[in-house]
Amino acid sequence: MQESSFDKKNLPHVEIVRTVPHIDPQRLRSYRHCYMGISLDNPVFGGRYLAAMLAWATEMFDSCLIVVGDYLRRHNEQILNGLAPDAAAEAAIAAGDRFLETTASLFDLYSRQKVQVIRWRECLDYKEYAESRAMLDELFATDERFRESLRKDALSFVDRQNQRNRDLAAAEQEAVDVSCRYLLEEIAVFSALSEQGRKVELYPGPELEVLVDIAEGKFENIPRGLKERINVELRCNKYGASGR
Repeated sequence: MQESSFDKKNLPHVEIVRTVPHIDPQRLRSYRHCYMGISLDNPVFGGRYLAAMLAWATEMFDSCLIVVGDYLRRHNEQILNGLAPDAAAEAAIAAGDRFLETTASLFDLYSRQKVQVIRWRECLDYKEYAESRAMLDELFATDERFRESLRKDALSFVDRQNQRNRDLAAAEQEAVDVSCRYLLEEIAVFSALSEQGRKVELYPGPELEVLVDIAEGKFENIPRGLKERINVELRCNKYGASGR
């Protein structure tokens, strides 16, 4: 496969905004492997913007794992569209199918050694996920500071929907509760990927505040993967806001 079969010179410029925790760019390169979680509602994960980030990632690292966050999106389907769990999962998987269909030609430009694509549900079968999720659920139940930190991110998601004049199908408290479940699942997967050696996450938007707090050592009994991971916030032209 020809990894240079499109004109990278005409792609949007990609740059690092910040890393959490802070790390020197040369040391960042030494990690060699990264992953990029795909938020299906973020417009930057498509077209020339996705191509630009993928080109940047594959120049910076030896390999990049693309994690399509389709099954995770079922929580949003419940909050925004009022779907029952089974219907929400079906809608989320269908969104992932559409994403993979529209981006197949881009990913096909790279060898599997350079770029690998997996779907969210696969991550939930990792033993590292089960271990991390159990620790995080326990922490959420017993540590008020952790619980409030995560709930702030959940409230931020709900507030963004209100600012966009997007009606919630769920009552606000239910929306926050479901969003908390979304976040616990998401960061448990991040922890699992980190424990498997993918310690560097690339994302075109700011880090979750709960993960910033974790990086600053504010909580005890945190899964090892979350303590060792590095978030790289990217800016791709005018895009940079959180997509969820």
